[in-house]
Amino acid sequence: MPALTERVKPPAFERHATGWLGPPLTTLRQPAFDDACARLMRLVEADFAPTMLVGIRTGGLTVAHSMARTAATDPPVMALTCRRGGTAAQSHMPWLRPVLGALPNPLVDGMRKLEHRLLIMRRTRKPPRQIPDAAEAAVIAAALETTSSPRLLIADDAVDSGVTLLTVLGVLRALCPPGTEFRTAAITQTHERPAVKPDYVLYHGVLCRFPWSFDAARR
Repeated sequence: MPALTERVKPPAFERHATGWLGPPLTTLRQPAFDDACARLMRLVEADFAPTMLVGIRTGGLTVAHSMARTAATDPPVMALTCRRGGTAAQSHMPWLRPVLGALPNPLVDGMRKLEHRLLIMRRTRKPPRQIPDAAEAAVIAAALETTSSPRLLIADDAVDSGVTLLTVLGVLRALCPPGTEFRTAAITQTHERPAVKPDYVLYHGVLCRFPWSFDAARR
């Protein structure tokens, strides 16, 4: 089977030019988010029938559950945690959401684009260390042992540097039964050359504000 980065993928649904501050930004409220997940699932099922979905916590797990609800085969969904510094830091700032909700929309949008630009520059120079949950990965691998012709779809909300997705792929490939087929899917790929590109993606070069995003209040 060709390497994931060499697979010929269907064209993305959306692709936009990146400005000097960063990629364009779109807000996916709950109905639009559910519709995006359904579109992504249809894109997957055009040439791949997963026997299990794995969602990368936390956004990717929400994507995986939403995708599974529209799948033709009703595949089970399991979670895999991969810890990284940026998300953990935001979770310890309870004041951040109300502050962002009080700011004018153009200012919040500009801050989001600038944050993304700085993070990509930093991660390109020195990729952050990713720590997958070994126990969760082992549970996923054990569940696939009883599956005939296991086909695993790994879902995430956004692929930026691609380091998280690459780390998750590495640990699952090492633990899952021989012959397991792997595919990856994401709502958006924000960087042109991530460490690994998702096999299926709706948006290229677009920042997505999801229903759970810290700056989603009052959008």
